[in-house]
Amino acid sequence: MAFSGVHVVCAYAGSLAFQRAPTQPIIGKVNWSESISSGSMTTNSAPGLHGAAGQPIFRIRSSAEVWVSVGPQPDPVGGKRFIVPAGVDYDVYVDVGDRLAWTSA
Repeated sequence: MAFSGVHVVCAYAGSLAFQRAPTQPIIGKVNWSESISSGSMTTNSAPGLHGAAGQPIFRIRSSAEVWVSVGPQPDPVGGKRFIVPAGVDYDVYVDVGDRLAWTSA
């Protein structure tokens, strides 16, 4: 089945290992993931800082170019927003309690 819509992964940007390899991927411990429809926001929110793994991120992938907003009450139509291009992983650092919403570009 072909992917459609927007998928969000909430994870930590780093490793729980004491020494990190320079070639290690940025995404670390995954907390949750959701596929969300336009006009809605994630049901989950970003966790707090993790001592060993650092700050949480949202990794976003979209099947089409979309406007995305991140925050406690994200508004991709009238609030702070940014474009996420189709078919690429787009990483954004987030604060505790942040959620994500999107609308078509």
